[in-house]
Amino acid sequence: MMHKEAKLTENLFSKDIEKKATRDGFTLIELLVVIAIIGLLSSVVLVSLNTAREKGNIANAVSQLRELRSVVALYVTDTGSFPPDCGLTCTISTDPYRNALGVPRWGGPYFAGVWNLEHPWGGHFTIGSGDLTSDGVSEVYFFLDEDAPGTTYNDNTGVIPTSALIAIDRILDDGNLATGEVRGDGLGYSTAPGELVVLLDF
Repeated sequence: MMHKEAKLTENLFSKDIEKKATRDGFTLIELLVVIAIIGLLSSVVLVSLNTAREKGNIANAVSQLRELRSVVALYVTDTGSFPPDCGLTCTISTDPYRNALGVPRWGGPYFAGVWNLEHPWGGHFTIGSGDLTSDGVSEVYFFLDEDAPGTTYNDNTGVIPTSALIAIDRILDDGNLATGEVRGDGLGYSTAPGELVVLLDF
C-alpha cells in the first residue's frame, strides 16, 4: 500500500514538473512578437532622439549667428570698416577677430577665433564681406559652409539638412531659402546644397 501511494505521489509530482516546464517557456510566436515590439519601440525612441538632436543643432546655430553678429558689430563700431574675410583659408594668425592685422582702432580680441569655428553639423563658419546682392554695395555675411575647417573646398563633411536650413531661415528671416537675407541650399548667393548665407545689415 505504501509503495502504491509513493508511486502515485511520484507520478503526480512528475506531471506537475512537466506542466510547470511547459508553462514557464515561450513559444516561437510569442518571442517574435516581443522582438517586434522591442524593435518598434526602439525605432520610435531613435526618431525622437534624432528630432531632439536636430532641434538642438538648429538652436545652437541660431545662437552662434546671434553671438557673432554682436562680435562683427563691435568690430565695425571700433574700426569703422568691415572685417577681412575669415574662411577656410583663414588661420590663427590671420583671424581678424584675434589679431589687429594693422587695422586702426582695432579693440580686440573680439572672439576666441573664427579660423577654426564649426557650425553644429561640422562645416566651417565663415565671416566675409562682398557685394552678394549685386547692388554695388558690400555686405557682411555669415556663411555656413559644408566644408570642415582646415580642409580643402568640396570636402562636404558638414552638409546641413534642408529641413534645418529652412528652420534657421524661419527663425531669422522669411522661411524661404530663395528670398530675403537668409538664403541657401543652392537657392541663392551662390550656395551649394547643404550651405547657408546670412546677410548682416549695418
